[in-house]
Amino acid sequence: MNKKTYLIAAMCMMALSGCTQKSELPENPKDKEEYQDSQGNHWIYNAMLMRWALMPSIANGLSTTHYYYPGTNTWRNAQGATVDPPSNIKVGTPSSSKTKGSVFGSTGRTRSTNA
Repeated sequence: MNKKTYLIAAMCMMALSGCTQKSELPENPKDKEEYQDSQGNHWIYNAMLMRWALMPSIANGLSTTHYYYPGTNTWRNAQGATVDPPSNIKVGTPSSSKTKGSVFGSTGRTRSTNA
């Protein structure tokens, strides 16, 4: 093989790895549980509405809260309109095999307290 073939193969592999690389939200979150992913994004789960709230921050470029509904794999903005997911946020459905530390990298989760 020549250099051009190796370059094309490497580009294809990088493109495929970008498509499959996902952060996984917890499978059975508790109400009001908070998570921080490896990119510094803050998430809060609402059990009654069955959605994750992605809080706005400079890190994710959002000025308002966006909501992710894992049951339907949809995103909504603060006004309730269906929107495309933020371009720098990758979420996916939990895989059947669990790996320790796979939930948002190694940052783990914290439990919020009710005031």
